[in-house]
Amino acid sequence: MAAAGLVDPVTGLIMEVNDAPGLHGYPVTERLGALTGASVRVEHRARLQVLGDRWFGAGRGRRTFASVSTGEVLGVGLLYDGEVMAPPGGRSGAHMTVSASGERCTCGNRGCWKTVATTGWLRARARAVGLGGQTSLEALVNRGDALAGQVVEEYAHNLALGLVNVQQLFAPGLFILHGEAREGGERFRTVVEERLRDAVAFSGAEQPRVLVGTAAVDDVALLGGAGLVVSHL
Repeated sequence: MAAAGLVDPVTGLIMEVNDAPGLHGYPVTERLGALTGASVRVEHRARLQVLGDRWFGAGRGRRTFASVSTGEVLGVGLLYDGEVMAPPGGRSGAHMTVSASGERCTCGNRGCWKTVATTGWLRARARAVGLGGQTSLEALVNRGDALAGQVVEEYAHNLALGLVNVQQLFAPGLFILHGEAREGGERFRTVVEERLRDAVAFSGAEQPRVLVGTAAVDDVALLGGAGLVVSHL
């Protein structure tokens, strides 16, 4: 099972979910096991996603890369030297601080990456500049006018902010984007990659690349469930 928030795969508990406080401490594997009679494992969604890419997607053959969820949810799963990074208490990066004086996040802190690089931010930004509040990335790209293009480019830069931090810390070299980013097309992908490369140009590591995954983010997480089984054979 893929879950959001802070997950303990050893105990099978969902420790904390900022957007669903009723799930804090929920024994998800125990409850699902009792209902289904099956063996149940739970893992953070971003980590299952990186397993999906490792075994079945664009990460095959690589020992280090990052898999990125975009859209209403935001997060990064990291495969480092052949192992999925899953430190106790670790999350997926959505709540890393990218602006000390930024907007208040659902977690209570200010300036989290999530506040500027999700679909919620995109809708709010489009509404603020007079483009309507129900606008999707695909709709903005298809408008083709300068104002919509400006919002799309700003969104791409905001998404790159978090990727820069990941590259600075772990140098995965390859970022595979899933979810809403697929709607942005080649121009969106290029802007994210260029912003990322500009920020780490002084590094001696390989120039980071950004690819767009072909499967829906939910499909990749499902494939990651199969990858979790394969990883423990």
